[in-house]
Amino acid sequence: MVDGRRLDDMSADIDEAAARWHLAQADDDMDWSAFTEWLEADPRHRDAYDAMALLDDRIDAAGSALHPRPADQALGRRMPRWGAWSAIAAVVIAAVVVLLYQGRRGGEPAVIAYRTGPGQVRTIRLADGSSAILAPGSLLRVPASREQALTLDGSAFFDVRHDAGRPLTIRAGRYTIRDVGTRFDIAMGEGVVRVAVAEGEVAVSSPDRGDATAVMAGRALTIQDQDRGVLQSIDMGTVGGWRSGPLVYDDVPLALVVADIARASGTAVTVDRAVAERRFSGMIAQSDGRRMARSLAALTGLALRVEGDAIHLADRTAR
Repeated sequence: MVDGRRLDDMSADIDEAAARWHLAQADDDMDWSAFTEWLEADPRHRDAYDAMALLDDRIDAAGSALHPRPADQALGRRMPRWGAWSAIAAVVIAAVVVLLYQGRRGGEPAVIAYRTGPGQVRTIRLADGSSAILAPGSLLRVPASREQALTLDGSAFFDVRHDAGRPLTIRAGRYTIRDVGTRFDIAMGEGVVRVAVAEGEVAVSSPDRGDATAVMAGRALTIQDQDRGVLQSIDMGTVGGWRSGPLVYDDVPLALVVADIARASGTAVTVDRAVAERRFSGMIAQSDGRRMARSLAALTGLALRVEGDAIHLADRTAR
């Protein structure tokens, strides 16, 4: 039989590890494979990490409390590596508890932030039975109530349970996607938002647009900056195709293709604005960023330029 003190110690260790993983995601050398293994090793790990992700924006706002004081550095006092992490974890845990308590007292819904790293795909089960599959390098903020909008930064595939009385709302940049019950994909990148529907219908709107645009199954709406958007027919088999294999595109702006490559590989890949709206249809196998960018360059006739760890694609004829 495990005594209460040992259980408390185990919980403290898990919370501390969750805090370290939460903080480590800001680093370029984040070990996403080890993070995934840690999450899957024990159900309590995921619960602890989700607690760390609650009210993520507020924790970021209080980030100054997580760094050593200049005076301490000037005096040459150095904290042991594990001790430093323990102190940081304690601050984060305390911040989460205090902010969560304050948020609930103020009537604000709790929000869980789900992140994926390069090459990582994550399935998120929503409370109403719907699901979201988060693409690599993406962030989805999920409130406790379906009446509040989800917020997406990146790309995700949604499978929404039918509920005419409570449509699911997702914010992607300046745009709002409302859905009653359907399967669809949202992708963002380089000032472009694309909503492709495999089943059912969604409505896309924004503060600076008039009436919402209806997007039905087999159609995709692509919006560049503040234009009205282009509504076109698509192959429904390509919607969310990135979930199980290569990246498959059907008449998609290069800006979105490049954004997908950057998120999937964790490599800084950009495309010249002069060709960003050029359309691409084809398939790119998921691998390292340089290889994916070279495949895209070969398929489109673009010039590829490598600058350190960054890759830029441009028109070969540009001078």
